[in-house]
Parts: sequence; C-alpha cells; structure tokens
Amino acid sequence: MEKFINDFDSLAKAKKVSATNVKLILLFALVVIVLILFFALSSVNTAINKVLVVDRSGEYLKIVADEKEKQFFAFVKNTCALTTHYANSFERKTLKENKIKVSFYCNKNDLDIIYRKYENERAYYAAIEAGEVYKCELESFEGLSGDNEPYFVRFTSLLHIHNNTGETIYRIVSEGELIAVTPQYPENVTGFFFTKLTQKFERVNESNAQN
Repeated sequence: MEKFINDFDSLAKAKKVSATNVKLILLFALVVIVLILFFALSSVNTAINKVLVVDRSGEYLKIVADEKEKQFFAFVKNTCALTTHYANSFERKTLKENKIKVSFYCNKNDLDIIYRKYENERAYYAAIEAGEVYKCELESFEGLSGDNEPYFVRFTSLLHIHNNTGETIYRIVSEGELIAVTPQYPENVTGFFFTKLTQKFERVNESNAQN
C-alpha cells in the first residue's frame, strides 16, 4: 500500500509539473504574440506619421518634382545632341549607320530635307570618295517652351568639316517640336522624338546663312 501511495504521489507531481510547463509555454507564446502585434502597430503608426509630415510640409514632393524636372530637361537636351550629331556627322564608315540611328529621333520628311542639302553639295560624295569627315556636336541649348506636347526647342551646334585643305566650321541653328515616346534601348534612349525640325547653316567666320 505504501508503494502504491508513493507511485500515485509521483504521478500526481509529474502531472502538476507538466501542467505548469504547459501554462508557462502558453504564457510565453502569448507574450511573443503581444510583442509582435505591438511592433507591427508601432511600425504602421510611424509610417503613417511620416507620410502625414511629408504631405503637410511638401518638402519631399518638392524634391521629387525638382528631380523629375531636371531629368526631363536632361533628356530633351540629350535628344537635341544626339539628333544633330547623327543627322550631320558622317564619314565613309559611318554614313549609313548614322542615318539609321537618327531615324529613331526625327521624322523622315525633315531628315530628307537635311540629306538633300548634303547630296546637292556633294558632301556625301566627298566623304565616300575623298575621305572628308563631317563632325557635328551640340554647342548650346537655347530654349524649351510649352506646357504640353509638342515641346518647342531651339539649339545650336557646330559642324566641323575636315578635308585635305584644312577645316571649315559651320554653326547650325536648329528649331523643332518634340513629343514623348516610349524609350527603347539602344535605338531611342531619351524617350523624345522630333515631329518637326529645321536647320539653318552659318559660316562661323561669315554673317551670311545657307539654307
């Protein structure tokens, strides 16, 4: 009988310890869940407060607007630089390649006018047969206007013509209208396209212009 009582007491103690352990585990789990909920609520409140502060002050929105404006201006300027370069730069090896590249930045009708000028002046012939080099780079970006498409731009570039007798320099005054298009690499990396483009040529050391 004494042995039975001792075994019964041991079993009761084991059950009591087991029940205590279960309670402790449940209490620990409850504490962990409460801490997680508290952390999540704190994070949400912090994010909401930050959004409210940003919206109220307008500082962040102003920074974003300024960055977008700078990016817009840079892409427009780069479009002008790439277009004037590809349309007016050529030599024996790059003549066909540059014509293909510029077609992604400017409409065909205005490009044909530019090409006819060089053809009439036998510039392409001189580049292919005599090895003359035409190199054009953007000189200055002089104006951007318009709140909506098309945007009007005006810019100048310098055309350097190298041949056996030396170098001739022309200033090209360009005006055009730009629209936004879907960028595609590497054909059009700026996302703008000339729907209209005109060029006037001036000798740098002369006042008369050539059309």
